[in-house]
Order: sequence, then C-alpha cells, then structure tokens
Amino acid sequence: MKILVISDSHGRLERLVSIFEKEKPDVVICAGDHSEDGENLSFVHPEAKYYIVRGNCDFYDISSEDEMVLELEGHRIFLAHGHHYGVKQTYGIIETRGKELNCDIIIFGHTHIQDLIKRDGITLFNPGAVLNSQYGILKINKENIDFLQKRS
Repeated sequence: MKILVISDSHGRLERLVSIFEKEKPDVVICAGDHSEDGENLSFVHPEAKYYIVRGNCDFYDISSEDEMVLELEGHRIFLAHGHHYGVKQTYGIIETRGKELNCDIIIFGHTHIQDLIKRDGITLFNPGAVLNSQYGILKINKENIDFLQKRS
C-alpha cells in the first residue's frame, strides 16, 4: 500500500494535485493546516482513501477532528497536527499520547520540518510542509514499512 502523507499545504492545492498525480497513492493522510486542501484533493482524485485532521490554521473546519487513530495493514497510526502536543518544543508529549493509544506510528506536522525518528518500537514521522514543497510517502505492509521524505 502506498500512502501519501501531507501537512501544512496552506492553500497550495495545485501543488497537492501535482504530487498526487506523480505518486498515485492508494491512501492520503493529511495532518492539517489547510485541511480543506486535502478535502478538495479528494474531489479531484476520489480514487484514494483520505484521512484528514485539522490543524491550528483550520478555524472553519468543523467536520474534521483534531486527532485520529487509524489501522492500515496491521499498523496503528496516531494522526494529529501536533500543535496541541507542543511539537515545536518537544516530541515527548505526542510520543506519550501515541503510546497510550497503542500506536506504532505517529504522523504529525506543524513544524514545517521533515523528521523521522524511530525509538522504543514507535516511529514519529513529519512529512514537512507542502508549502515548502515537502511531503512524505509510506510504503506499508505487515512485514515492512518504508518512510520516504520527498520534495516536489
């Protein structure tokens, strides 16, 4: 399964469409900040499954949640924008929350910086900001996960 991971698009829908068409993912995970860009992408490319949370800039998004847990290919993924967990100062709070929810992957944004940390059986993954032409790809199955940090 190929998963496109995006965050912090800040109105760059044309960039999202281009990334989607290049990568052709099965699933899109949107970690907020202009969550409507993820929703609009789902109208342009409805063939993928979408998971979207809102971020600190998503004032008018009343349909998305602040966080969610999803299960894909036997992996539990905690998805949040990150601003409620102070990710610009520390990853400790969001990591603790992911562990409480028995997740092995945590996906977040907010910092506009790509990051990948694996420790204590959990992986923290920040795809960076679409605003800065950054995104992530997960190639996932029960036996293996590849985390890729990319630029468009």
